Amino acid sequence: MTIDDEVRRATKLLETVMQAAGLTRKDLDQRLGAGPGYVSQVLTGRMELKLRHVLAILRALDVEPSVFFQTLYPENRPATDAVVMEEFLRRFQKLGFGPPTAPPAAPALDPQDLERMIQNAVRAAMSGATGGGAGAGDPIPPPEDAKPRGGRKPRGGSKEPEKD
Repeated sequence: MTIDDEVRRATKLLETVMQAAGLTRKDLDQRLGAGPGYVSQVLTGRMELKLRHVLAILRALDVEPSVFFQTLYPENRPATDAVVMEEFLRRFQKLGFGPPTAPPAAPALDPQDLERMIQNAVRAAMSGATGGGAGAGDPIPPPEDAKPRGGRKPRGGSKEPEKD
């Protein structure tokens, strides 16, 4: 990883801290007593990131530098930057900052799985409209908690005899 990559990781983590605190770049400019656009220049790389910038931003966010740097450079470094960001948010919230901890979100679908699910749903919808088969890939069954829809009965079905 190059120095530029490390700087990008640090600025991304700073931005994550800022967002976790519920602040905008403009809010942070005001907290720092800096001119408009200062934080944007630091976070986008238009202004070279210095330790002085990092420490000032962390102070304005009431974040201990040790928490930030331990998250940026953990002993057992996670495989992705997303994991680093999630770890920081977890530590940040544990200290009582930022939004309350939400239950972990369901893992994102793989784009290919999502595309396959959409194709199957379209095939199922088309086979219902044309009366043909579903073709390759079976349609996705409705969730178990899906409630049957009320209203009209399906067309073309046999009618049940009326009960007395």
